[in-house]
Amino acid sequence: IIPGTAFKIGFANIIILIVAFAYGPVEGIVVGVLRIIIVGLLSPSGFGPTFMLSLSGGVFSIITIVLFRLINKFSIVAVSIISSVMHVVGQLLAASSLFSDVVIYYAPIMLVLSIPAGVLTGIIASRFLKISEGWFTEDKEI
Repeated sequence: IIPGTAFKIGFANIIILIVAFAYGPVEGIVVGVLRIIIVGLLSPSGFGPTFMLSLSGGVFSIITIVLFRLINKFSIVAVSIISSVMHVVGQLLAASSLFSDVVIYYAPIMLVLSIPAGVLTGIIASRFLKISEGWFTEDKEI
């Protein structure tokens, strides 16, 4: 977390990116939605406003990952950057409807910070997929 803001890097999105690129878009959706629900269940605030912000950002992010994965012309790093930006857009829209339009003043800094966060998570996901090439086949028994 960056002090003074509600900014997080988004390391949980690495898993969604990996699943969407290794197994497919539907699996990415399932993992993304389950992650949001599990965090809501385990959070002390439950399904309150914080959950709604997480849900809105997560849904925007997951939809972006799936759409760009289906297009299949973008690198995982590019998809991660766009997904990170859309996560912020989703959260800002939810925050402005839940709280006040004043949160829109956070948009420039949050959107700028989302780009290096997307680069970082995309690079980590990309490197993992390169290292783990061949691990993700359906005919292997675990």
